[in-house]
Amino acid sequence: MKRFGCKVLLLLGGMFVLGGTAQAQYLRSSYFMEGTSARLQLNPGLQPTRGYFNIPVIGSLNVSASSNVLGTSDIIDVLDSKNSLYSNDKLFDKLLQSDNRLNVNLNTDILSFGWYRGKGFWTFNVGLRTDIGASLAKDMFSMMRNMKGFALEDMAGTTANYDLSNQSVNVKAYAEVGLGYSRRITEKLTVGARVKVLLGLARAEVNINKFNVDLDLPNLNATGGEVSPSDWYGKGYSYTADANVLTTLKGGGMTFNEDGKINKFDMKLEDMGISGTGFGIDLGASYKIWDNLTVSASVLDLGFLNWKESETTVATVTGNENVVIDENNYDRYIGGDFLSVERFDFKKGSTENVKNKTRLYSTVLLAGEYGLLNNKLSVGAMYTARFVEPKTLNELTFSATFRPANWLNAAVSYSPILASGKSIGLAVKLGPLFVGTDYMFLGRNSKTVNGFIGISLPLGGKPSTSSEM
Repeated sequence: MKRFGCKVLLLLGGMFVLGGTAQAQYLRSSYFMEGTSARLQLNPGLQPTRGYFNIPVIGSLNVSASSNVLGTSDIIDVLDSKNSLYSNDKLFDKLLQSDNRLNVNLNTDILSFGWYRGKGFWTFNVGLRTDIGASLAKDMFSMMRNMKGFALEDMAGTTANYDLSNQSVNVKAYAEVGLGYSRRITEKLTVGARVKVLLGLARAEVNINKFNVDLDLPNLNATGGEVSPSDWYGKGYSYTADANVLTTLKGGGMTFNEDGKINKFDMKLEDMGISGTGFGIDLGASYKIWDNLTVSASVLDLGFLNWKESETTVATVTGNENVVIDENNYDRYIGGDFLSVERFDFKKGSTENVKNKTRLYSTVLLAGEYGLLNNKLSVGAMYTARFVEPKTLNELTFSATFRPANWLNAAVSYSPILASGKSIGLAVKLGPLFVGTDYMFLGRNSKTVNGFIGISLPLGGKPSTSSEM
């Protein structure tokens, strides 16, 4: 897997954002729905109305994506456009920013259930978690565009300077085995915690600390304004770089040729296994100030993953290079895919200075709820901050929840920050089926989408009454 192109990059971004019609890691709209188990993912100090058993894999599946640049309508317009991506002036001149960020999360529980025993509520889960974060410079896209001969009218015959520094891509996948316990301490106070053993499956990082490029641009062809390969011959291409790529994957990773340059990315499914271990903990509590006013708080994913150095491969590039484009190196520097590893001369590096201990992306949550009509209806507000890379994601959520019975819960929510106020949330529990989203696509240009689906069956008894505590 040595080459990636601009089209692939943009389409991939589109799939990340739109594929979640499915930025919360969990479904915030479920938080005040007492009949669902999904709310426990946001606060282990909460308790459902009864025990549950989630159907494996599809019993608790959540996907979310967030971008600071492209919204759903923007991506649809780009993908539907009959013109080349490189000729899309709106994309390059109006939408892309100096720092273009993307976050994607995928969570599913292979097995999860919870039950009341004695004075407490227990939970157990085995899940898979994937986090993706990227920060990409606008100059990278502009350079791709110019190399394809687009947007050269005011630049032809000059030397262009591109700053591709401070870019990063982080991918992390791991399994989680968790055990949780919550208990009502008094009539007003409930506390809970969940401890998690983490098994690292794979990670990949691209860190571009410095990358400055000077490129001599050709003059436009007088006959048609097009640029041919021969127009690039004799032009200068120089860069100064400090960057690295690393992978940690049992049964795979980067391989190198005799010169130490990246040969390919190899993955053998039959050899895949655990490439790291770690530990995490979730903490939560709720407190009933009055009979109809409850406040709650939680801290999620406090922990780390230790990746095995023996399963880690590293490639680095430092220094500078100056070349003159000719027919022998045109495909390498101009005509080929921009992100080809051949272009940047990555070579095998040492793992001695690699940071193999990585933190989890923690979340802080604060919430308050006011119950009405004998607690059948409630209004609530919640603040969440998720400390992801490259930048923390903050959100406010306001919701109204209708819960006439354990088998029927419904919530409508509004989260204005990440979606720029252009979307609403909706969640419904009908018998064993639970579906929801915090950012429903309404034809408007929301920059954040997510979705949750769950199917669960009742398990065990109900919580203890106050007299039994």
